[in-house]
Amino acid sequence: MHRFVEHIGEVELELKAPSEEGIFQAAADAFAELADGDPVGERCTRRITLSGDDHALLLVDWLSELVFLAEVDRFVPVRVTHFRVAGSSLSATVEGRRGRPAHLVKGVTLNNLSLKESCDGWRARVVLDV
Repeated sequence: MHRFVEHIGEVELELKAPSEEGIFQAAADAFAELADGDPVGERCTRRITLSGDDHALLLVDWLSELVFLAEVDRFVPVRVTHFRVAGSSLSATVEGRRGRPAHLVKGVTLNNLSLKESCDGWRARVVLDV
């Protein structure tokens, strides 16, 4: 589950999931919603591998990679088909289409960044510069 909270020049993304991996997948779903421009091109798959000991910063890197793929490769993500966070590494396979993604997200910030486990699952907060 995800919810957008408005800021001036920013969008705060609140994420909730039963697992830590679910947080990363919810973040990808939220980005896909924001980037969903005109996915008219060929279907394609992107493999993403990242590493980092701080999983909150890994979440920033994950979203930053999706922003990069949208801007540079014109890649509009549709769904994550494989995802794994283990120790300090993240590996994922993302299916999507080449097209004309909406250029709404300029970057991912560290403002109000959080990722933590609660009694009812995992919660995260990340702010996107728009």
